[in-house]
Formats: sequence, C-alpha cells, structure tokens
Amino acid sequence: MNWRKLCSKRLPLVILTWAWVFLGSISTALSIAYAKGVPTTFSEIMNMFNREPYLTSYVEVVAVGGLPLALTILCEDSFRLYGLRRMGLLKSVAASIPLITIILLSRILCGDLNIDSFNLRFPYNVWYALLGAFAYGPLEVFFMTWLIVNTDMVFHGSEKVFSPGLLITVLIFGLSHIFLSPQAGIVNAIRVVAEWLILGLIFKYTKNSIGPMIAWTLINGQVARLVVGCLT
Repeated sequence: MNWRKLCSKRLPLVILTWAWVFLGSISTALSIAYAKGVPTTFSEIMNMFNREPYLTSYVEVVAVGGLPLALTILCEDSFRLYGLRRMGLLKSVAASIPLITIILLSRILCGDLNIDSFNLRFPYNVWYALLGAFAYGPLEVFFMTWLIVNTDMVFHGSEKVFSPGLLITVLIFGLSHIFLSPQAGIVNAIRVVAEWLILGLIFKYTKNSIGPMIAWTLINGQVARLVVGCLT
C-alpha cells in the first residue's frame, strides 16, 4: 500500500477515525466477551462491563487512541504537530490549572467522590490502574488533538485558534457520548463539550497538548473511577 499517497488525503483519514470509534468499540467489545466466554448479546456485554468496568480500557485503546497513534507513525507525522513538545509547555500547563481546580473543587464540595473497589489482586490492580489512566487520559487527548489538527488541515484552519477543526471535533466528541455513554445522558455530553472546548482552545493557543493531557487525566471521572477502584 502506498502510505504516502494515503496520508496526503486527510479527509478520508478523519472520516475513518470517527467511523472506527463506533466500529472498533463494537468489535473490541465482542472480542473481549468472546475471550471471557460471555454470550455476545448487547445485554450480556453491558453486564460484563458493569461488573468489570476496567475492561473498557481495552476498548478505549483500540477504538479511540490506537488508530490516530498508528496513523501518526505510518504517515511519519511529527508528534510535535499534535502538541507533544517543549515549546509552550509551561503556558499550556498554567492555562490548564484553573479548569483542574474548578472541577476538582466542585466535586469535593458536592461529595462526588464515592468509588467502589473492584477487588483486583496484584499485579492486575496496578496494570488496570495504569492502563485506565493512560487510555482515558493522555491517549484520549492525543485522539482529540489528532482530529483537531487533521480536520483543520481539511478546512485550512490550522492558523486559527477558534478553528473549524476545534469546533467540529469537540461537537462530535461530545455528542458521541450520548450513544457511547447513554447512562450518563445529555447533560454529560454538554459537560464534555464545554470542558473540551476549553482544553482545545488551550491546545490551539499554546500549540502544546501536555497541559490538556494532565488536566483531562485529573478531571476525567472515568480515570478516577478506574484508578481508585483498581487500587483500593
């Protein structure tokens, strides 16, 4: 396959990445259920993930972050293009601190800190804690920055801070939570849009994604649930 020719056309890659979020999620969930001997029906698979929520980390790695990471390597893109660089690091982290502080304080004041233990033994507890933090933290941010950058290439908005790529990516990502996390509802989807609009603007302004990676890892409720649940 001529990867160079494929990589020159960013629109198909963006469409493929969004499609894979849904197709990859389904295929990975079915594969996990089959490997564990669980009947591959919707209700049984949902029950499996409710009993063992740390298994969703595999779905996140394969269906969300894995493809953009693979495409970056295959297309020989510089990771600096997606904000993984020293320049702008302090500005990126500093700009992310207010969001981290506001969200964590609100959760403390609201008492939203009750997380059940998954009763995993060592070394599985450590493995799933690290996998969950990586999958729903830095890797998910890389997925978003990859889409923002490549969508901006399609619409020629790379030099704009409030760009088409940012708006399109954040809206689709937020609305996708209605289908991927139906139990959380539309309020959660709106919250995700608001948080990611801020994180995306920080990335676009500083051209550094490390601050948003730190912030998203700390404020993402799924990270907290998996890490605390696995280690307690």
